[in-house]
Amino acid sequence: MTDCPSGADPKSCGADPKSCPGCSPGQQQPADTSDKELNRTLKQIRHKILVMSGKGGVGKSSVAVSLALALARRGYRVGLMDVDLHGPNVLRMLGLKDPLDLMHAQFPLPPDLFDNLRVISIEVLMKNREMAVIWRGPLKHQLIRQFLTEVVWGPLDYLVIDAPPGTGDEPMSVAQTIPEAHALIVTTPQEISLADVRKSINFCQKINMDMLGLVENMSGYRCPHCGEAVPLFKSGGAAKTAQAAKVPFLGALPFDPKVVEAADQGELIQLPESESPFFQALHPIVDYLTEVLSPTASRREPGVWKFALPLEDGKLAAKFGQARNFALLTVKDGAIVDQETIPTPAHEPGGIPEILEDLGVTHLIAAGLGEKAQGLIQHKGIEVFPGIPNGSPEELVQNFLKEHPAPPRQCAAP
Repeated sequence: MTDCPSGADPKSCGADPKSCPGCSPGQQQPADTSDKELNRTLKQIRHKILVMSGKGGVGKSSVAVSLALALARRGYRVGLMDVDLHGPNVLRMLGLKDPLDLMHAQFPLPPDLFDNLRVISIEVLMKNREMAVIWRGPLKHQLIRQFLTEVVWGPLDYLVIDAPPGTGDEPMSVAQTIPEAHALIVTTPQEISLADVRKSINFCQKINMDMLGLVENMSGYRCPHCGEAVPLFKSGGAAKTAQAAKVPFLGALPFDPKVVEAADQGELIQLPESESPFFQALHPIVDYLTEVLSPTASRREPGVWKFALPLEDGKLAAKFGQARNFALLTVKDGAIVDQETIPTPAHEPGGIPEILEDLGVTHLIAAGLGEKAQGLIQHKGIEVFPGIPNGSPEELVQNFLKEHPAPPRQCAAP
């Protein structure tokens, strides 16, 4: 075995030599193949959120893990990727030890999260989780790419990425590998933390990374006896910093001993959100993020339906995969008011459902569509109905409207 490019002996670099991208260079893939797999993966992930901080000790990982849990519990498909390679904590907070399916980043999880949450961390590759990972920048970059290309994430609504503190190799690698990632910056009210968070804001500005906003963690402590909020540090610093940098201030999260204890014990999953002031304060932040990152909803007008039909030679295709074009028909007041035809998007995993959602489609009429494909499309809020092959788009939509009358438009008069 060759020496690990990290400069460490293969026995002490911290990772399993069979999985370490440095100790097993023979497993590395050609750049063009890796790029294709990376692009294929990223197309299946709608939103990528990089959780970062200017310094350590601000509770960044707690925010990242809690955000992923909150999104998954709302029914979204979520991936949680821990790229804090030198201080990974995600698996420990969740109490995840033995992966059920490493290829799919699937651990034994409670039923309400099992189908909605995928988790990956450098710790799954380590025989001894107490050993240090001694890697340089290029190796970190390669592992982050491997997390994205070698794990079968499947279609995801959100990928939450927990980065290490500062503006070093890992955040830069994420920015280079996932150019459409959005930054969520975590800080505390302390001036020393705010000084470092301004560097994170400057980092995002220099590399043109979109910033979702600033979150103030440990903003105060609510007394369990009288309920009064007691500031641990000074208050309002993060809001002022966000205002000065013209970055959205998303909200303040209180210090919650229950969250600290649950994370230390690996029981964060078991903590009821209703019993945690931290999770309660996180709810409006999650509401804001889902609204900002899902502009499709604004393109769906009340009382307006938009139909998509896969076509072959101008008629409904007998098999969904054989479609050469898609007909898009808009219905208002129970009548077809607009129609257009677009080329069929490339049949890549998760690609068509995302494109249909981006087009504002509300209904899909198709034939020869498998249950798995139907599920992916329905997950985007698009209703799927069977259609008779060889029927014209107008006939199929008209027949559908006879059986399912469109809702009338609401009168705008006071």
